[in-house]
Amino acid sequence: MTQPGAPDIPLPFQLSRMITSLWVPQAIYAAAALGIADVLADGPRRSDDVAQAVGAHRGALHRLLRALVVLGLCTATDDGAFALTPLGACLRAGTRDSVRSWALLMGGAMVWGSWGHLVECVRTGEAVPKLLAGTGTFEQMAADPDASLVFDHAMVELTRQLAGAVAMAYDFSGIRTIVDVGGGYGALLPPILAAYPEMKGVVVDLARCRDGATRLFEKTGFAARCEFVACDIFESVPARGDAYIVKNVIHDWDDERSLAILRNCRAAMGEGSRLLVVEVIAPERVGSSPLDTMIAGADLNMLVNTGGLERAEAEYRRLIEAAGLHIARIVPTPAAMSVIEARPA
Repeated sequence: MTQPGAPDIPLPFQLSRMITSLWVPQAIYAAAALGIADVLADGPRRSDDVAQAVGAHRGALHRLLRALVVLGLCTATDDGAFALTPLGACLRAGTRDSVRSWALLMGGAMVWGSWGHLVECVRTGEAVPKLLAGTGTFEQMAADPDASLVFDHAMVELTRQLAGAVAMAYDFSGIRTIVDVGGGYGALLPPILAAYPEMKGVVVDLARCRDGATRLFEKTGFAARCEFVACDIFESVPARGDAYIVKNVIHDWDDERSLAILRNCRAAMGEGSRLLVVEVIAPERVGSSPLDTMIAGADLNMLVNTGGLERAEAEYRRLIEAAGLHIARIVPTPAAMSVIEARPA
C-alpha cells in the first residue's frame, strides 16, 4: 500500500523499487571505504578534486557523489561542487557520531556476501559461515585480524550511540562493581561510570580487545576505575560483580549458546547480584513501523551471519529462567532497547 497522500504507484513498481534498493548500502559502503566524508569535511569540493584525493576514477566518482546527493549524504552546490550534509558527516572517521565502521562491516565482503545465501539459510536454519565453512562467524572473524578490527570499531560506534540512553533510563544505584560481559572495548561503561562516581567497571572479552579497551579507558578518563579481563564467556565469567551487564550479545547466538553465557553469569553472581540483559525486544506481533522494519532486518541478519535471532519478551523469559534467574523488571530506554533486570531465582 502507498502512504496516504502519495501518488498511486502501481504495485509492481512499488516492489521493483524495493528490489533495486540494493544500491543504497553499497553506495554508502563505497563512500566509507573511499573516505569521501573526510575529504569533504573542510568544505565543498568539485568531484574531480575529490576523485584525485581518494584515488578514484573521475567519472565514476562523480556518479557516486550524485547518488550520495539522492541519499541526503551530500548536496550539490550551484557551481557544481559537492558538500557534506550533517547526515553524511556520520561517515567521517573517528568522530563522536561516526558510523563509518558500521558501514564498512555491513557493506563488506563477510556480511554483504552472506546475504546472497539467504535462501539456503531459510531452508536449513544455519548461518552462512556454518553452511560454507563448517565454522561460526566469530571463529571465522578471529582468523581475519582486519575483519575483527572493523567489527570491534563498529561495535564501539553503535554502543556509543546508546550508552547514554542506558545510563539515563536505568537506576544503577547500589552497584559498586559492574561487569560488562562480552563488552568489547567497553564503550558502554563511560556514561554509567560518569553518572555513578563510586562505581568501578570490569570489561570481559577476548584478549584481542584488551588494547582497544585500554585506549578507550584512558581516552575517556576512566582508566583508574576500569579494568579488562581476558576471558571466554562461554567458559566462565569473573565472580566479583554486583551487576553483570550483557549488551547486544545474546541476540548473536542460538538458545544453546545464549544459555551457556547466561548460566556462567548466574554462576558468577552472588545472591544480591543482578543481571542486566540489554537488547531490543521483538514484538509478539510484527507490524510495519520503522522499529518493526529495523527489528525484522536485524533478525534476518542474525539468521544469515551469526545463527542468532531477535527475541520477544516471552523468549527472553524462557532463557533467563532456564539459567536459574527470574526477571524482576524490564526498563525501556530512549534508544529502542530495553534493560531486562534478572535476579537469582
